[in-house]
Amino acid sequence: MAQTVKDHLRHALAMMLKPLVRLLISQGVTHAEFADTAKEVYVETALRHFEVKGRVNKSRVAILTGLTRKEVKNVIDRNLESGQRERTYSRPERVLTGWYSDPNYTGPYGIPLELPYETSDPGDPSFVGLVKTYSGDMAPRQMLTELLRSGSVVELGSRYKALRRNYEPAALSPELIYRLGEIGFRVFSTAARNIEKQEEGSGYFDRVVYADDGCTENVIEKFDQYIKSRGQELLEELDVWFAANAEMNTPGDKRKGTGLYMVHYVEDPDEKTSLKEILSTRGVETDNQIDK
Repeated sequence: MAQTVKDHLRHALAMMLKPLVRLLISQGVTHAEFADTAKEVYVETALRHFEVKGRVNKSRVAILTGLTRKEVKNVIDRNLESGQRERTYSRPERVLTGWYSDPNYTGPYGIPLELPYETSDPGDPSFVGLVKTYSGDMAPRQMLTELLRSGSVVELGSRYKALRRNYEPAALSPELIYRLGEIGFRVFSTAARNIEKQEEGSGYFDRVVYADDGCTENVIEKFDQYIKSRGQELLEELDVWFAANAEMNTPGDKRKGTGLYMVHYVEDPDEKTSLKEILSTRGVETDNQIDK
């Protein structure tokens, strides 16, 4: 039974990795680099969830992960030498969030104010003041350029207006890549927790709706427009709920990140086929038929 579960998990892992590995290959990330990252995550997870606190027992970590003791040592040494990695949080999102939620930068009904770039009076709201408050030492002009480029902000004469509170960075920017990791972590954390749940109803909300027989491109485009509108409405409603219930948090208690992630997925069945099926469709039955 245990082996069957392991086989199912390996199949699920392969499905999850297909789109990710496609991205890695397109960006020149090799299997060796991926393997190094996987080793690090195995060691980290073993220490975090399966090893007692205190002194690190490399031998036990090796047993838990299937790595050699030398590999465990190399992973630990690399991390000790490189120091703690700094997380890259999206500063533009911080600025936009402040613009939409800070009473100093919102008008009646919580509508973001149209801001001048800077003012002679430090007490008056300005874009420079907003950036200093929510992005620390980030250069205001550079921040403004990025928000204008992304379409989150527009220029109206001598003032600037926020059009949306979400920030969409440029393709393959550090912010977008970090977001990929955050999304994957949140989705897989919920899925894993729900699989491992000990009793009925103990998992988190995890639901899906889909077209039974799929859709053609024209219907997918219509659905995309529909869900962007309705989905945004729901997310904004939930954002208001968080703000309205913020005072219910117990002072002094540890806080955990929480939220709802929504995604419109479009999948081509051909992209889910296995390596064996790909080889079969290409007429490869033995190793001798493969170019070497």
